[in-house]
Amino acid sequence: MWTINDFPVYGMFFGWSMHEKLTCPYCMENNKAFTLTNRGKASFFDCHLRFLPYNHRYIKNRKDFFVGRVEKDVAPPRLSGEELHDVVSEYGDIVFGLQLGKQKFPSLGLTHNWVKRSIFWELFYWKTNLFRHNLDVMHIEKNMFENIFNTVMNVKGKTKDNIKARLDVALFCNRQNMELVCDESRVAKPRASFVLEKNA
Repeated sequence: MWTINDFPVYGMFFGWSMHEKLTCPYCMENNKAFTLTNRGKASFFDCHLRFLPYNHRYIKNRKDFFVGRVEKDVAPPRLSGEELHDVVSEYGDIVFGLQLGKQKFPSLGLTHNWVKRSIFWELFYWKTNLFRHNLDVMHIEKNMFENIFNTVMNVKGKTKDNIKARLDVALFCNRQNMELVCDESRVAKPRASFVLEKNA
């Protein structure tokens, strides 16, 4: 009836690569992800605003999100199962095997992230399913908890609040209290407001 899996396997079953800026299998090529200057990773920071009601107070907030930006776009359309099936069918098949070498569809990573046509589309009812792939909450909760815990506890080597992250904060956000403090001999990272005291 459907699949239950973590996010990487979701990409394998769906046929849409969960890497780089086109990760979201719902927004697809209509997302607003960008590459962080210093970390070099895809970021979805501030991409959620267009899903809010048009009169929401966050829409015109130029200070607390991506500095200087006002969201004017609406949420991207969500394709139905029939529409997805039509799109996937246009790409044909990729034959996997060592003898043929690595194959990929043209414009992969630029206008789409389709890496294959999932075998599930051969099920006659698949395109009419309301839910085709479900995320396994256990793995997501574990990974999210570890990232958040290590960051708020400022665990050395595991926190996401590192020097490169602070450099990107200075570029994209209006968070002067989070910016690095530099002097002649060293670079200091101010204590973040979300970091907990270990002896509290």
